[in-house]
Amino acid sequence: MSLSSRRTRTRAWRTKLLASATVAGSVIVACATAAGSPAHTAVAAARGSTGTSPVTQTTIRTKRVRAPGTYSVVVALTPTKADESVDVYAGSESQTNVQLTPAEGASLAFTARAHAGKLSVRVVSHGPAAKFTVASALQKTPPVTPPAVTGTGSTSPTGPPTGPYNTLVWSDEFTGAAGSPPNPLNWTADSGGGCGPGTLSTNTPALANAQLDGSGHLVITATGPAAGYTTAQIDTDGRFSFTYGRIAARIDVPPGQGLCSAFWLLADDGEALGWPNGGEMDAMEAIGNLPQVSHGFLHGPIANIFNDEQFGQAVTSATPLAGSYHTYALTWQENSLTWSLDGVPFARATPATLPSSAKWVFNGHPFHIVLDLAVGGWPGNPDASTLFPATMFVDWVRVYQ
Repeated sequence: MSLSSRRTRTRAWRTKLLASATVAGSVIVACATAAGSPAHTAVAAARGSTGTSPVTQTTIRTKRVRAPGTYSVVVALTPTKADESVDVYAGSESQTNVQLTPAEGASLAFTARAHAGKLSVRVVSHGPAAKFTVASALQKTPPVTPPAVTGTGSTSPTGPPTGPYNTLVWSDEFTGAAGSPPNPLNWTADSGGGCGPGTLSTNTPALANAQLDGSGHLVITATGPAAGYTTAQIDTDGRFSFTYGRIAARIDVPPGQGLCSAFWLLADDGEALGWPNGGEMDAMEAIGNLPQVSHGFLHGPIANIFNDEQFGQAVTSATPLAGSYHTYALTWQENSLTWSLDGVPFARATPATLPSSAKWVFNGHPFHIVLDLAVGGWPGNPDASTLFPATMFVDWVRVYQ
């Protein structure tokens, strides 16, 4: 994936070389920002005294922020010329031994507090200095009162192809009495779906598998295994769909081997065209035995690729995503799709980023929303460590145009 789309977010991270010196077999390169710049970078390359130890490059980037508080930070590392590992530190969190290759970089997520109006990221490269970008977003306390929908009330609105997307046109805040079903004006139970070949669970319309908790959350529950695995998949097909915009959902996914939580979009004409010819956009797919990872995928027409996957990118968090609420979002523009975690972009797809045999089918036709929790499939089967019932909580789903 090309990371050039994030350059505009990192223009403040500029450096100016001031001096370099050799001290006791080590090369120390000191860097600082130009006068008045809010950021600086310091780079140090050190060899062992014998000259045979691998080179270690350390890059530190510091950025001034306007407001104090806790920030979500995404460090996007580009592919390297040769295989190497890096260690990344942001605030008090770290991710070590991250593997980079000529074919694959990495997107890493952290939670960091700003100190004295600054955020700091340190990357230690065990080889040539890895290239990376940094983006951040202040994590604000959710308001008690949800935002008001100000759209036209259309059940299939079309937004501007290039944005901006700041007007809330549809939402479900999942308010309602405990034990009641998801709003039938918005959602219907879907008997199909799953998490690929080998899915063990059966989707049902039963309240035991999908209901409101009375505290403003949708609860999707997977049960089993004594009487077989049951769960729910709900979608807005025939009730709401949209073309272009930004969709976000605040979700708490369950951990556990064999569990697959998903928040995704499916083309309204997908059934008529046959999957995947209409296209599928996965805003979030979380595998329970990888509790620190969220995936974004595209499925569409492509030659000789398993599961018709045209694009896939993961973001790995320093702390588990499972077991706490996070905001997963997808910004859908003409010829561009951008995935975000907690307000920070971590992946982008365009027609140019897809393999040559792939056909971009994501322009100009409506998609509807799908939420589900599956058992089995590509995550593999549950094992003795998997706890049932397993529950995915959804705080809200919102669409902006």
